[in-house]
Amino acid sequence: MNALTAIPYAEFGIQSNFSFLRGASKPEELVVTAKFYGFSSIGLADRNTVAGVVRAWQQARVEKLAYHPGCRLVFCDGTPDILAYPRDRKGWGHLCRMLTQANLRDENEKGATLLELSDLLEWGDLMSLAILPNLSGGAEDNLTLISRLKDRFGAALRLAVAPDYGGNDRFRIEQAAAMAQHLHIPLMATNDVLYHAADRRPLQDVLTAIRLNTPVSEVGLELTANAERHLKTPLEMARLFRRHPEALAETLRFADELTFSLSDLEYNYPDEPTESGLGPQAELERLAREGAAVRYPAGVPEEVLRRIGSELALIERLNYARYFLTVYDIVKFARSKGILCQGRGSAANSVICFCIGITEVGPDRIDALFERFISEKRNEPP
Repeated sequence: MNALTAIPYAEFGIQSNFSFLRGASKPEELVVTAKFYGFSSIGLADRNTVAGVVRAWQQARVEKLAYHPGCRLVFCDGTPDILAYPRDRKGWGHLCRMLTQANLRDENEKGATLLELSDLLEWGDLMSLAILPNLSGGAEDNLTLISRLKDRFGAALRLAVAPDYGGNDRFRIEQAAAMAQHLHIPLMATNDVLYHAADRRPLQDVLTAIRLNTPVSEVGLELTANAERHLKTPLEMARLFRRHPEALAETLRFADELTFSLSDLEYNYPDEPTESGLGPQAELERLAREGAAVRYPAGVPEEVLRRIGSELALIERLNYARYFLTVYDIVKFARSKGILCQGRGSAANSVICFCIGITEVGPDRIDALFERFISEKRNEPP
């Protein structure tokens, strides 16, 4: 264990360049740096979006680093920012639903998300939360709000604090620690990261100037005071929080609650009762046989029968029958409403798609390669 990895720590207060005109590093850069620094895990929390989580997840798989997708909730009603991380797949659904609800509000301006505290109270179950209180404001306002959140979310809530490097960090951290102790809420450390390395600070200044539509020379106090908002090593964080090592340990407990991974997401097709009462595979086989008789009224050619059998066998091995039945239902509904609907692309390579009416040109007429549509080696839905 080297000096960088001597202290277990996980960083959850990270904004990437998907926090538009605020974060100055790509998700991949942040993940690579976290791995180099020996982090036990890392979480990405961009402002009211999860747009960058896939890139971070892909890089984390390469680096073999535990990665947790999340979001920094920025409210329009004065509520302090809250880091929200789904604990499981259902919690991920709640987070996405909450963001969608906020983005669909009619009064939203372009690029704005009108997220309200009521959205979190409605959809915040199955998430681990860390509030970043306004330590320069009135303590009473913080206490009232955080008490309300604690009543609603219980042990899922933490109080997160970051140095602001303005010369009063010891007082700032002590203030947050006292508030956490008073409310019986764990204190959690973060560096409120905006970039992976200190040399990105000039770029972050430019992003701030663009966001404010003001020359860099005139932005003044809106710029960060220094280049300290970079991803710091666990050892550096331990030094900053040396009077409160429990705040670093809390990041590990926070991480332990998060079992959700983007790897958990996969296609799920409706498993509804079929017209015949048969299972999905048997129903697809029935539709294919009946459709083939309609498509080839003079008799189904032997080669077509062979291809039907071959395709059905592959569909069964890959468990894709529900996929075909779902598309079949969509096409059937569209045509019942007079909506033009026809399968395109490599779907034309499938005799099953032709027989059940998804496509209109028989693949036996164009000599297409079915494996372009579905391949056992590719092992992904068409």
